[in-house]
Amino acid sequence: MTEDVLFELEQGVAVITLNRPGDHNTLSPGMIEGLGTAYRRCDTDDAIGAVVVTGVGSSFCAGADMSGGGETFDGNAVSGEVASCPLSMQAFEVRKPVIAACNGHAVGVGLGIAMQADIRVFAEEGKYGFLQSRRGVVTDFAMEYLLPRMIGVEKALELLMRGQRLSGREALDWGLAGRCVPADRVLDTALEIASDMVANAAPLAMGMHKRLLWQGLDMSYGAVAAKENCCLHYSMSRADAVEGGMAYIERRTPNWSGRLGSDWPEWIDD
Repeated sequence: MTEDVLFELEQGVAVITLNRPGDHNTLSPGMIEGLGTAYRRCDTDDAIGAVVVTGVGSSFCAGADMSGGGETFDGNAVSGEVASCPLSMQAFEVRKPVIAACNGHAVGVGLGIAMQADIRVFAEEGKYGFLQSRRGVVTDFAMEYLLPRMIGVEKALELLMRGQRLSGREALDWGLAGRCVPADRVLDTALEIASDMVANAAPLAMGMHKRLLWQGLDMSYGAVAAKENCCLHYSMSRADAVEGGMAYIERRTPNWSGRLGSDWPEWIDD
């Protein structure tokens, strides 16, 4: 990791922390590099069953670093080519569940990072929105693709074009998150979800579900059903299918043996 991104692993849950508290965790080159590196590790490390992304201090990520003033988004002043999705791996590509624990404000690119996750927990005290239109630029992190599929076209258009800020409760009502709790409970809530997944859900089945769901955004019903059928039969041929039933009958926590590193079916990515 870099100093802008912290990484911890405990009992199968990786916690990735955006670490620029003095700048409200605004996006930096180190954060881009560190977050992408962390996602790649989470994808391949079988010791990791679930991922939580959060921020230090009172903000999750307050967007772009505006300290450059008028040059922040000036294409003539910014050196190099700007990438809309700058991370080396996106959250939705990670084969583990990724939970965004938005402990505070998540605006602009910060909300984009959260929306690429699979599950979001927002703070009641936080402010959330895509403010890029109010800064004269277009949003990033593929929000024009993701938002309409998540919350509908009308809401996506208003959020992106108007660029208003929403409270945590308003963001919940708009469908941007599945949960909204007081700020001091955000991380604990996300960790409870992640720990439950690690303890009770089969890693291989979770990974296949995630890949099918994200792939399905671009597939027909028939194509999704056909691939789902292949995944179902593949999962039923693995030892975890027996273990899941036995753990239920014996009223115990399952001992999953399937691993993404060794058991992932390559054809699912075709």
